[in-house]
Amino acid sequence: MIFLPLQLCQSSELKFRIPKEAASSGEGVYRVSYGPSSGFPASNFTVDSSLINQLITISDVLPGTLYTFHLYFSNSTVHDKLIWTSDLPTTPDPPINLNVSILGGKVAEATWEPPKQGGQTGFKLSLVPLSEKDDTTPRNNYINHLTPFLLRDLTPGASYEVQLFSVFHGQDSSVFVTTNFTTKPNTPGRFIVWFRNETTLLVLWQPPYPSGIFDKYRVSISPEDALESELLVDKERDPPGPAQAAFYGLVPGRNYNISVQTVSDNQISEPTRAQYRTVPLPPVNVTYDPARLASYSFDVRWDPPTKPSEFDRYQVALGIRNTVRYLINKEEERVVTFDEELEPGLTYEVVVKTVSGNVASWPVTANITTRPLPVRITSTASEHVGEISVTWEPAKNSTQDSYRIKYSDMEAFNSGGSLLVVRNTSINLTSLLPGRNYSISVSAVSKKISSEPTVVYQPTKPSSPVIELLQPSESGGWNLTWKSDVTSRQDQYSVMYIRNDTRFLQEKIITRNWLVLDDLYPGAGYEIKVYAISFTLWSDPHSYFQTIRKSIFDC
Repeated sequence: MIFLPLQLCQSSELKFRIPKEAASSGEGVYRVSYGPSSGFPASNFTVDSSLINQLITISDVLPGTLYTFHLYFSNSTVHDKLIWTSDLPTTPDPPINLNVSILGGKVAEATWEPPKQGGQTGFKLSLVPLSEKDDTTPRNNYINHLTPFLLRDLTPGASYEVQLFSVFHGQDSSVFVTTNFTTKPNTPGRFIVWFRNETTLLVLWQPPYPSGIFDKYRVSISPEDALESELLVDKERDPPGPAQAAFYGLVPGRNYNISVQTVSDNQISEPTRAQYRTVPLPPVNVTYDPARLASYSFDVRWDPPTKPSEFDRYQVALGIRNTVRYLINKEEERVVTFDEELEPGLTYEVVVKTVSGNVASWPVTANITTRPLPVRITSTASEHVGEISVTWEPAKNSTQDSYRIKYSDMEAFNSGGSLLVVRNTSINLTSLLPGRNYSISVSAVSKKISSEPTVVYQPTKPSSPVIELLQPSESGGWNLTWKSDVTSRQDQYSVMYIRNDTRFLQEKIITRNWLVLDDLYPGAGYEIKVYAISFTLWSDPHSYFQTIRKSIFDC
C-alpha cells in the first residue's frame, strides 16, 4: 500500500496523485473507487493514463474521515485488476465551544467539545502570550484526549490567546477556535493605616511578591460611608512600589473593613483585608463636682461628644503618662472618683478620652486642684481703735498660694462683709467700726480653690469717751457727764476716780453716760477716768483732774 500525503485546499476537498508505478500496466482503462462514497466525482470514475501522477480532486468529502481508494486496471486481457490502494484522511472540522476557566494566578482550565461532524484523533492547543511584560514563549500542546486540559506555569495577571485545532491522523483543521483570557493577578502585600483622623483613613500597602502582571489596584471600604467608597489606583512604575489611597467623609469612631486587590484586564486578585477605625470624637466639658471636692479626693465629670460618633467606653486618667486608667462604659454614669495618693492643694491634670475598639480620641484635659487644709489661727487682737490684727499658720502637708480673709460686723443688718486676699500669714484689718464684734474667717487658697474656713470672733476696741462736764450738783455732789463717738458702740462704761493724796481708787460700772459723784472729799484733788466697754474690751480712758472745793463750814 502506498501512502500519499494529503493536500488540503478547502475543508470539503480531498486531493491526491496516482503514483507513476501504477502506469506500468500499459494502455487500458483505469477506474478509481473510494469509500465512504460521499464525494464528487462519484466513486468508480475512470481516468486516462495521462492523469497518472497528476493532482486529482475529490470535492464534497466528509470532514475528519478516512477515505480508502482503490485503482483498477482493465484492457483486452485483464479486467478490474487492483493495481493500487491507499487510505487518505480528510481535514477535520475545528472543535467547538472552547472555554477557559481561571483557576488561579498560574493555572487555567480549557474545555471544549469535538467537531459536530466527522472524527478527530486528537487536538492541538497553542498558547500565545499577549502581555508585553510576559517573557514566556508560545507553546503547542498535542492532546490525545478530550477535555479538560490544564494550562500550567502561567504568569499571574498575564493575558493569553488560546488557539485550538482538531487533529485527524496528522491533519490539523484548516481553521481553529480561539479565545483570550487573563490569569488572576497576585494578591497585594500587607497594608497599614498611614494616617487617620475622625473622618479620614489613609491606607498604605505593599505590592504583590512576586509582582506578576497587573495595571492597577482596587481599594474598597465597607460600610460605604466615604465620599468614594471604591477607588482605582494606577500602578505607577515597574517594579511596583508601595501605594496608597485615602477615604474621606467617614463616621468618627466607626470600624471599617478595607480590602485591596490587584486588577489585570478583567481579572481581580484575592483581596488583602484589614479592619481599621476612625478616631472617635473627644468628650467635652471635663470638670469636677464642687460639692465633692475635698483635700484628698475629687469627682470628675464630663459630657459625651456633641456630634455623632461611635465609641464604646471612656478612658480617664491623672496625666497622660499615668498608667492607672479608669475605663467607663458608654452607658454608665460619667463620673470617676480619684481618692488615692492625692495631696491637699496640689493641681492634677485629668485626661479624658473616648475609645472605639483600641483607638482613642484626642485627649481633653482639665486641671483640678484639691482643697487645701484649713489654717490654724494663732492670735487675734484689737490694740488700736478700728483695727484687728490676725495671725495664722497653714497646715502641714498642704499647698497654698494665698489666703482669703472675710470679715463682717456681726450686728450689721444685711451686710455681705469684706473680702481680702493676701500671701502673708498675718493681716492688720483697718477702718473697722469701734466697739463692734467681728466675724473673721481665714481660708487657705490654692489655684482659686479655698479650704474650709477657720472662723474667729474678735471685737474692736471702742473709742474713748469724752468728758463733757464736771460740776457741783444741787444735792451736794458732783455731776459728771461724757459723750461717745457716734461710730463707736459700747454696752457700758467704767468710771474710776482716784484721790490724789491717798491714791484711794473708786470705780463705778454703769450703762448711762452720766454719773453723780457724791463721795468726794472736800479739798482733795481727784483724777477721774472714763472708759467705754464693748464686748469686755475696754477703750483707752479719757482723764480729767478736779480739785474739790471746801465748803464755808469747813473753813
